[in-house]
Amino acid sequence: MSRGSRREYHTGLSRQAITEAAVALTAERGLDGWSMRELTARLDTSLSVIYHHVGDRGRVHAAVIDEIFAEMSLSLDESDWRRWLYDILSAMIDHLVRYPGVAAWLLRNGPQTERLLPTMEAGMRRMVDAGFGDEAAHAYSVAFNTCLGLIALGDQKPAIGDERHGAAAESGMAGLARMLESRPSDGLDQMRDLASAAAIDDDAARETAHREYCRYALERVLDGLEVRLRELTGAAGQLPAR
Repeated sequence: MSRGSRREYHTGLSRQAITEAAVALTAERGLDGWSMRELTARLDTSLSVIYHHVGDRGRVHAAVIDEIFAEMSLSLDESDWRRWLYDILSAMIDHLVRYPGVAAWLLRNGPQTERLLPTMEAGMRRMVDAGFGDEAAHAYSVAFNTCLGLIALGDQKPAIGDERHGAAAESGMAGLARMLESRPSDGLDQMRDLASAAAIDDDAARETAHREYCRYALERVLDGLEVRLRELTGAAGQLPAR
């Protein structure tokens, strides 16, 4: 390239190609772990090309969310509200572990992307048809946001030490696990096991334990919503109040 000449960028890009590159970066570094300049470098293009085809960083993130959910190929055919929610959210628990930061984005922004709207519409129809009435949106959001919050929590890597204090001053679940190990009490056995599984220095094992925890929480949230539905509809078999 001669001195003073302008660089020739790759301009023959599509919205899909840009989005796929951003999804790949998200899988590698997390949604908030890459910059627009890093995306342009990956594609050998300019910011103006990305702005033309997709938009600014916020719009690129929204496109990434849409593409990631499209990968899940969610089935919306199930008619039972509880089974429908469990199937959708269980698939989300498995899938979003590959894309750190996506769950947190959804918590901050809600499902304001084109490919998520049909899922929300289908879910709301099932909640209304089941009898949740004016509480349908709240019930639906509680189930989704509980799962998203737990997935986002799992995106946080366990802290292993703090060099500023000259020792392994552990925090998070690793710190809790270490503290509980030093307190031999039968009453803490289960909590020790839970904390140790969340802090284990093995990504695959830690992710498996976290997915199991998310599914347990999902089932308990759905249990609570089912009790509330029985209250709203006066269905027989309602559990006694505690």
